[in-house]
Amino acid sequence: MSYTGPTFAMRRVMRSALALVLFATACTSGSPTDTDSFDSVRDRLHAQPTRLYIGRDASSGSITASRYTNAGWVDGTSPVQISSGELKASADDAGTLTLRAFEVDIDPIDIPEEVFHKPAQLTDVRVKLSKPVSGQTTWTSDDDATVTLSLALDLEWAIAINDSKTPLGTQHLPPVPVDLMLTGAGDHVDASIGLHAEGELWNWAGLLKLTAMEMSLAAETTGN
Repeated sequence: MSYTGPTFAMRRVMRSALALVLFATACTSGSPTDTDSFDSVRDRLHAQPTRLYIGRDASSGSITASRYTNAGWVDGTSPVQISSGELKASADDAGTLTLRAFEVDIDPIDIPEEVFHKPAQLTDVRVKLSKPVSGQTTWTSDDDATVTLSLALDLEWAIAINDSKTPLGTQHLPPVPVDLMLTGAGDHVDASIGLHAEGELWNWAGLLKLTAMEMSLAAETTGN
């Protein structure tokens, strides 16, 4: 018996396979590629908002809290562990820097057992920029910049007592001064951030007050 070519069913299978190959090729060719290149940090921030990730190991912080006792308020400063975070920054034609996003997550913070007479923690602690802010920026070169910004920050958290967690209302912190320094090159940007907030940031039923927060943060890009 002589071969007369593919049957109708075989032709359908072949057409379906070809369609899948063409679809996959189109999707691949349409995918973004890391082909952007920039001459400097300034060029990169001017071309597009740039996201930098805040690392755990190179960042640190502390809080100052007061707890009420029979003898009055007792102050204490405790270190806090930065969990993760990120920021997004851009620059305009004049080089003025705008911080478009800023967020830091903090590991749970132990509350002295004397406050509630049982184990307690502040959990889900997050400091977050509530609106973008710009500031006059000093560029010592196209790869090095410093700026001091006054940030409107929201503090989000919950309190856990005896493993029962209750979200706390968002705290709108008073204006917080932040020193931001950028360095690096067009293909990689590093940043250091110094944050200092003080005043009565939070008060829990007249038993516990948060009166200061310090952060020293390191951030960097992870690609284009």
